[in-house]
Amino acid sequence: MSGEAYVIIKQNEYLRRFRKAGATEAAKARTLAELDVKPDRIFRKMEDKDVFRPGRAPDTYYLDLGAAEDFLQARRKRVYYTLLAILILAAVLFFLGRR
Repeated sequence: MSGEAYVIIKQNEYLRRFRKAGATEAAKARTLAELDVKPDRIFRKMEDKDVFRPGRAPDTYYLDLGAAEDFLQARRKRVYYTLLAILILAAVLFFLGRR
């Protein structure tokens, strides 16, 4: 499994855990231990993008649904444009190879 695939799987797992626990607003924030989430690099990057925000109580977090949707939309766009670039490159190489 590639590194990027691992990151996407972990991101989806974190999103699923917060949703399943109902931690989607500040009043329902949970600790990472309750959610069985380790504050690794992947979690911290998502926290930096405000997908996960601190709750009202210390050491609690909740999922900001709007930021999560923006995060997922940006990820979809990156995949789309990457695939488009690969397709264009393949087409260029194909036509150059026919010369």
